[in-house]
Amino acid sequence: MKKSTTNAAFYTPYVMWLALFVIAPMVLIVYQSFFNISGHFTLANYQTYFQSGTYIMMTINSVWYAFLITLATLLISYPTAYLLHYAKHKQLWLLLIILPTWINLLLKAYAFIGIFSQDG
Repeated sequence: MKKSTTNAAFYTPYVMWLALFVIAPMVLIVYQSFFNISGHFTLANYQTYFQSGTYIMMTINSVWYAFLITLATLLISYPTAYLLHYAKHKQLWLLLIILPTWINLLLKAYAFIGIFSQDG
C-alpha cells in the first residue's frame, strides 16, 4: 500500500465526521437564517440582529467568555503538560488528571443501568 493511500485512510473518517457534524449544521443554520418563519427569503433577521443592542451585547459577551475560558485553559494545561512530561510515574499522574472527566460518564452509565433494569 502506498504512503499517500495510507494517509488518506487515516484522515478520511475525520474529514467525514467534521463535514457531517460541524460544517453541515453550520451551513444549514446560515441557510435557514435567510428565511422567515413562513419560509420566504428575507434579510429582516439580520436587520433585527444588528439593530438590537441586546443581541450585539450577547454576542460580545459570548466571544469574551470564550476568550477567557480559552486563556484559562491554556494557562492551566500547558504548565500541567510540561510538568507531566518531566514527572516520574507519568501514567499515574495522567490517570489522576483525566479521572474527573470520566465521573460524568460513569454516573450516566449507572443511571441507564437503573432505567433499563427490570425494576426501573
